[in-house]
Amino acid sequence: TALPIYGTEIGASIVLSNATPQVTFGSLVAQDVLPDDFRREIAGIDYSSPATKINVALDRLPSFEAHPQPGPHLGCTIHIGCENMASLHAAYLDAECGRSSSVPLVEMTIPSVYDPWLAPPGRHVASLFVQYTPYAPRGSGWTSETKNELADRVFDLIDRYAPGFTASVVGFEVLTPPDLEAIFGLTGGNIFHGAMSLDQLFFARPTSSYANYRCPVKGLYLCGSGAHPGGGVMGAPGRNAALVAADDIGRATGKRS
Repeated sequence: TALPIYGTEIGASIVLSNATPQVTFGSLVAQDVLPDDFRREIAGIDYSSPATKINVALDRLPSFEAHPQPGPHLGCTIHIGCENMASLHAAYLDAECGRSSSVPLVEMTIPSVYDPWLAPPGRHVASLFVQYTPYAPRGSGWTSETKNELADRVFDLIDRYAPGFTASVVGFEVLTPPDLEAIFGLTGGNIFHGAMSLDQLFFARPTSSYANYRCPVKGLYLCGSGAHPGGGVMGAPGRNAALVAADDIGRATGKRS
């Protein structure tokens, strides 16, 4: 197997792809080596994604009304806007109608609490995982204006729980689903390399015909979140794929562990 890496072709007998199934089998692999039914299965994967990422630079730590002083809670994942199922459902329906949630679900982490090298002394960075946002909003789509409107809405929501948050923002970056797709190669902007729905899990991930990390191309394995058990920043797909590849190497050389 040979893949072009930054303009240089590197040959290898074993290749593990951490790209999405669509990028791996739709862009990196020649289509004439893939069976028609396999290509149809890959093309049928749902990559719908309702999430936008907002990276924020802060001049101080947030101070939450429920716990104003700095403490271990700032090192946890903090969920905002999810007090009840009704609000979550309303947020989802907004996106179904082609608009960002009026009251979004925000998942906040502050990684600089653990790694001070991420920001200057006394400053911090926050990562905001925002739902629900459509891939292509109705009307003008994603523009600088609509991105800023979303950021303002998110910051205003956080202000309800941590007064002064907006005033502490010194800079931010909004990465919508199309941005995540363009920058990181995440098909559809889906951070899980495919929807984590029941029809795309377990023995159906990425397809029902190849759910064991292998594919029709000998020596090529899928090791990213598009393989079982899916996304979640746990490394399980990579470990499993490595074990399968190692087992195949052992079979071929007669040196199985």
